[in-house]
Amino acid sequence: MGTQVKWAGPESSPRLAVDAVENRALALREYLVVYRAGVGPRRGRQQRLRELRYDIARLQAWGWYLRAGERRPLWWRFLHMLGGWFGAGRKERPGRRHQRRAGIQRLSAFSVVDRAYVAQIEDFQGRLLTLGLSHPPLSEELRRCSRVLEENVRHLSDERDRLTAEAGRIAVVCWLLGRLLRVRGWLGLNNSASRAMDP
Repeated sequence: MGTQVKWAGPESSPRLAVDAVENRALALREYLVVYRAGVGPRRGRQQRLRELRYDIARLQAWGWYLRAGERRPLWWRFLHMLGGWFGAGRKERPGRRHQRRAGIQRLSAFSVVDRAYVAQIEDFQGRLLTLGLSHPPLSEELRRCSRVLEENVRHLSDERDRLTAEAGRIAVVCWLLGRLLRVRGWLGLNNSASRAMDP
């Protein structure tokens, strides 16, 4: 599943975080298509489809929140405040949590976002490894690409370190915006979702 949002060089930490969740959402949508086509084991397929749709919605929600953070419109400030109130003191660890009502284990919102960041970091590290296998001396362009990738790894790792303190806010944002996105999806409005809540 190699589809990725186009990468255009050095980026800010917030932009890298947005790219990470968008790339992960793209990958999960590709898995969703595969599962819908009936590829793979049939046992637990419907549950897996539900989990994929749920995780995609949460990634879209967090990406939406991060993009709006550059402008901080009124709805973003209100949601940020709610996340601070209701998510205060919540601590998360990567992994699955049990859903008693559904009788299944599902990734927490924190884990979904964390895995997106990890996947993007690993992609950058893979590119660095490929550059490292090039025969020296490296051209100036390849050295520049290597420096950019190293900076991206550092910035996104810093963003990932900050996630733990944001675990409660992530849960609130993904719960609220995720449901809004699902409703918009039922109405066929998600293609303009990012514009709809611009100031």
